[in-house]
Amino acid sequence: MRYSVLSKYRTELMGAAIFWVMLFHSYDLDLGFRLLNWVRAAGFGGVDIFITLSSLGLVVSLSRREQEYSQFMRRRAERVLPAYYLVMIPYTIFFILYYKVGWNGLIWNCLLLYYWVRPRAAFNWYVAGSMTFYAVTPMCFRSLRRSRNRELWTAAAVLISEAVNVVLGAENYWPYMDVGFRVPVFFIGLLLGFYVLEERRLGWKDILFWCFWLGLGAAYILGRYFFQLEEYIPVCPLFLFSTVPMCLVLCWCFEHLPLGWPRRFLRLLGTHSLEIYLLNVSLFSEIPLLRQIVSFGPSNRLYFLLSYAVNIAAGILLHKIVERLKGLWTGRKDRTLAAV
Repeated sequence: MRYSVLSKYRTELMGAAIFWVMLFHSYDLDLGFRLLNWVRAAGFGGVDIFITLSSLGLVVSLSRREQEYSQFMRRRAERVLPAYYLVMIPYTIFFILYYKVGWNGLIWNCLLLYYWVRPRAAFNWYVAGSMTFYAVTPMCFRSLRRSRNRELWTAAAVLISEAVNVVLGAENYWPYMDVGFRVPVFFIGLLLGFYVLEERRLGWKDILFWCFWLGLGAAYILGRYFFQLEEYIPVCPLFLFSTVPMCLVLCWCFEHLPLGWPRRFLRLLGTHSLEIYLLNVSLFSEIPLLRQIVSFGPSNRLYFLLSYAVNIAAGILLHKIVERLKGLWTGRKDRTLAAV
């Protein structure tokens, strides 16, 4: 097996990630088993998968197509921002009116500065965080491409970013750690992108390294539990160690197991993951309000099953609307240029 499986099954992996994130946002869903509930509660690790695969994909894109910085950022904005604004604007207006908060949140959300300013009506952090990662990717890509030892470069970047996270946590900058905790996996994703381009084999040394790396994550989480440090040490750094091994194991399963319809389902989710995510963290995050409309009594599992189905269907519809609007805009621009 080669590291290129991460690119081959990138969409399926993103589908698994968005489903895990949806489970995480189902804050009071009881799956009946303590381990399953812990896995559900750790679903924010799906975002680490998104960031890793995104930086991997950007390395491949930048290597295969020379792009000016403005062109690179425009392409990223064209992919993310239309769906973002279609969801964010009506949801922010609803939030302001329903919760009676200031209208400045709408301005900061439109400017993509809400994550740093933190108004009451701030939208979910992911879009602002993703655009921040996109903004620094070309510079990091060039540095890695010039480096004669990419592993050392990546290790240094991971260690420095983790040190910064420790300082930020000690100074109680927790509201800004959604991005901070994902910086290390961003750099690892960049390195994996070069491995994909080089068609590097996943040999025994690589397997042993990732097993050791996962073992460090297990030691971290077990030490946190046995020494009763849950209040002082966050669980988020676990995914620095577990994200790549999880992705490689899933790729092995996609490659060798007869996972026909589950793989197709995950591919469907992955293809529409951005739109599903945007709706999940806005409309479908209003769980108490929605339960006043749709209630199944004491069983919240049936409620979430229905909400997942509607969330996914709405995400697919939103994706089609966005693509249709893009097509209309492109056609109009082409006609304008032709007329000139």
